[in-house]
Amino acid sequence: MPGRSFRFARIAGIPVGISPWWLLIVALITWSLGASYFPEEVPGLAAPAAYALGLGSALLLFASILAHEFGHAIVARRHGIEVEEIDLWLLGGVAQMRGEATRPEDELRYALAGPAVSAVIAACFVALLAALPQSSPPVLTALVRYEAYVNGAILVFNLLPAFPLDGGRVLRSLLWRRSREKQRATRTAASVGRVFGYVMIALGLIAFLDNDATGLWLCLVGGFLVVASGAQARASELTGTFTGVRASALMSREAVSIPGDMPLEEAIERYLRPFHYHAFPVVDERGRAIGILRVDELEAHLSRHETAALRSTRVGRFADLDEALLIEEDADVGALLSTPAFARVGRAVVLDGKRHPVGLLSITDVEAALRFRTSDDGSRLGMRR
Repeated sequence: MPGRSFRFARIAGIPVGISPWWLLIVALITWSLGASYFPEEVPGLAAPAAYALGLGSALLLFASILAHEFGHAIVARRHGIEVEEIDLWLLGGVAQMRGEATRPEDELRYALAGPAVSAVIAACFVALLAALPQSSPPVLTALVRYEAYVNGAILVFNLLPAFPLDGGRVLRSLLWRRSREKQRATRTAASVGRVFGYVMIALGLIAFLDNDATGLWLCLVGGFLVVASGAQARASELTGTFTGVRASALMSREAVSIPGDMPLEEAIERYLRPFHYHAFPVVDERGRAIGILRVDELEAHLSRHETAALRSTRVGRFADLDEALLIEEDADVGALLSTPAFARVGRAVVLDGKRHPVGLLSITDVEAALRFRTSDDGSRLGMRR
């Protein structure tokens, strides 16, 4: 998955972010096109011009990927699924959605929306290539040809029935509609995705051993499919199992709150060192939660920037203030698990009616409850709702 991204725009009310990994793939595409593709297509082309065309082609490609993701997002939003953000990252783009489709027909529609946009974009570039006169500048012809090819390749790749690719989601929706069992359909689609992943890894290794560097890309994509399909299947199982379970039934109640206006150095001495917790709710002067302080994030930040002035900075400066991480006691755990914010942080602050913290709910709590539920004792005792 993309990980932390940096927002740079808001389009149609949807934030758009880029992952640091995106810069790497843009650089690699620019280098590849500038070093080989454009010089081969346009003999005599100066190196600066070739690399400039490579960068332009890479940015145009990601504009097409962004349009693909907006196809998903707009259709999903019309079916009642909130879209939190669209991220561009190493292997393309992803629409971060809060929740999942409740009907297979809805998932089928928004799974096909992205490929439909890619098909239109590819068709437009193919039509433009066919319409270019013979006298067109070779650099223009080369650029249009590349965009037509790469958008067609994206379309074909995304339609592979390998979950969590679009084709895999189409497969899941069809299996779901047939069996009426979403978790069963997810497990089957994820298994198919893993098979595709392992096949790509094998083909990539064969190509690499045959001195074809593109085999490394196949291995990378195959590895992504293996990991992502397993993660999606696990997430679907958790979401389905805990839909209808209240946050108060699973939370850890040993939540120690830290005032947001307290200097960090004092908070370290009074809270972080005595209490060996992974996270602390951060509260305002009235004791109402405003965010969550993650110890691992704080330690990473201090290791990079620690100064005397930084340690005198208020705790609130280091807290994650995402409102999605502040939930009520009766919040549905299944719905929480499908939110991008919880997937990113792995924890949420549970509040009473006055927004005072009463506990913390972490992915560790959820997984422990899952193990208990599937054990013999858990099956007999059941779970609190």
